[in-house]
Parts: sequence; structure tokens; C-alpha cells
Amino acid sequence: MQTLNGRFIKKTMIKKERLSIVALAMFCLVCGLWAGLNRIGWSLAVLPVAAHHGAIMVGGFLGTLISLEKIIPLKKKILYGIPVLSAGSVVFFFTGQVRLGIYALIISSAGLALVFLYYFRLRRDRIYVLMFLGAACWLTGNLLLLTKLFYPLAFPWWAAFGLMIIAAERLELMKFLPVSRVEKTVFTGILLCFVGGALFSFHGWGNLICGGSLMAASVWLMRNDLIAITIKKKGLHRYMAVSLLAGYMALLLAGVFFCVLSEQWLNYDVIVHSFFIGFVFSMIFAHGPLILPGIMGLAVTPFSRILYFWLLLLHGSWMMRVAADVMVATEVRKVSGLLSAVAIPGYFLTMAILTLIARRGVKGI
Repeated sequence: MQTLNGRFIKKTMIKKERLSIVALAMFCLVCGLWAGLNRIGWSLAVLPVAAHHGAIMVGGFLGTLISLEKIIPLKKKILYGIPVLSAGSVVFFFTGQVRLGIYALIISSAGLALVFLYYFRLRRDRIYVLMFLGAACWLTGNLLLLTKLFYPLAFPWWAAFGLMIIAAERLELMKFLPVSRVEKTVFTGILLCFVGGALFSFHGWGNLICGGSLMAASVWLMRNDLIAITIKKKGLHRYMAVSLLAGYMALLLAGVFFCVLSEQWLNYDVIVHSFFIGFVFSMIFAHGPLILPGIMGLAVTPFSRILYFWLLLLHGSWMMRVAADVMVATEVRKVSGLLSAVAIPGYFLTMAILTLIARRGVKGI
């Protein structure tokens, strides 16, 4: 035990088995960002992972963190194989064994889907239906990637994975809010529309359905989420509200881009990065102070105003990328990618430092 200002604080121990998985996920993140910088035009050392930026970021990084968070409460060591396999896929991509890497992601995503089925069996709740559907969409995207090795074919399904998991998380946090069952059912229908649009594989009517779903989901979340309450508070609560609001605005714009942009490769780039950088990473930035220490087994909630800097840089980077893609400004596009590649690791490094400070009972910065 340790005292701070007359209070007793329990000093928790970092879970070493989780630390190794998080470290591997961070390695995937670095590899994915490195690959992204290569793809956007920076003359870095060309690694075998350069062509597989999407699989590493969505599967190796995002899939690993989501899987790890969801298996921890079940306290079954065998389930750690799911995030280990998704993060370990980067090894196969590194060694040029692309199909083996995709097989690893397929097995991992199938395992996560089974985990959510188990959760649903324990507790009949719509949030686990949505999470299962999200994992099934991740699995579908991985299977499509295996058959064609064509990333745009997998993207709508990977986007559905991120959308379903995040939406389910937000619904779970709204259970004490006066949101009616009918409103939640409407929201569920909106999310299912995105999956329906994904069946058209990023073309024609599929774009309009996906775009309309994202816009409607964004409006629903801004109307019903905790933002209006928490943004009036201070410290971590306000930071989370700002991050959520910024993410929902990015989601709204991603929906607009789905509907109005043609099917050229730069327009595809606009949609992909407004969704994943603008929306998904903003959600990660928002939830990080609550979830990341918990994954490590630490009972702390680190916060510093420095986190606003990384949030601002993150959103500035993807908005710059959108402008550069529209104007076909190659050099500006390269700078936007570099800013994203600084903001994301910068956030996680800051979170690690703040967590260590909070764990030692020292006031944040």
C-alpha cells in the first residue's frame, strides 16, 4: 500500500502476459504506419509489410486490442491465443508469407466471433449481437482478402467491424441514460444497413447505403450519447466528450464522402482514412485512458491536457489528407500521412508515461 495526501492507494501489478501482447500490437502499429508512409510516397526502407498496411492496422493492431480487451473478463488463458494470433500475423507479412498471415487473421476473427457468442449466451443483450456481427464482418473481410488479395474488397467489411464494435461499446455505456428501447432498435437498424451496403462491395448503390448509414449513425450518436453532459465537465470527462464529438463528425463526413465521391483511387483514400483515422482512432483516443490501463491490469485513469495536442494533430492530419486527395496535391498528402504517423504513436507514448505516473501516485502533468 502507498499513501497520497492522506489516502491509501492500492498499488496494482502490471499483468506481464498482457504486456507482451500489447507490445506486439504496438509493433504491428509501427509496422502499419511505416507501410502507410511508404505507400503515401515517403522514401523509407521498403519492407515486405509495405503492401499490407490495411491488414496490419485493422487485424494486427485494432483486432488485437479489441480481442484482448474482450477476453480478459472471461479469465480463460486459452483465449489469449486469439490476440496472439492476430498480432502474430505481422510476422508472416514480414516474411512474405501473405496467405499464412491472412489465415492467422481468419482464425483470430473466427475466435473473436465465438467469444461474443459465448457472451451472448451468458447475457442476452443486443450489444453482444452487434459485437458478434462486427467480428463476423472482420472474418468476412479477411476471407475476401484471401480469395482476391484485393484490399478495397475487404475494406467495407473491416469498416463494419470497427463500426459495430464501437457502436456496441457506446450503447453499453448508455444503459443508464433515458434512451428508449425503440430508439436503440432504430440505431441497430441503421447499423445493419451498413452491412447491407457492404454486400455491394464499395460500388454503386452500396456506397449510398453505407454512406447513409454512417450519416444516420453519427447523428443518432451525437443526439443520444453522453457528450452533452460530459462536455460541461472538466478534465478527463471533457477530453473524452471532445474526442467523441470529433469522431462522430468524422463519421458524418465519411458518410458524405461515401455518397458523393466517385470510385477513383484518391476518393477511396478519402473514405478509408476519414473513417479509420478520423472516426476509429478518435474513439481509441477517447477511450484510451479508461481501457488501456485496464488491459494492463492497472486501476488508474491517467489524463493530461497534452492529450488534446495529439487529438488535434490526428484530426488535422486526416483533414489535410482529404484536402490533398481532392486537390491531387502529392506533397501535402505526404505531410498529412507523416502527421498521422506522429500523432498516433505520440498518443500511445504519452499514455504510457501518464499511466506510469498515475500508478506511482504522482499528479499528472
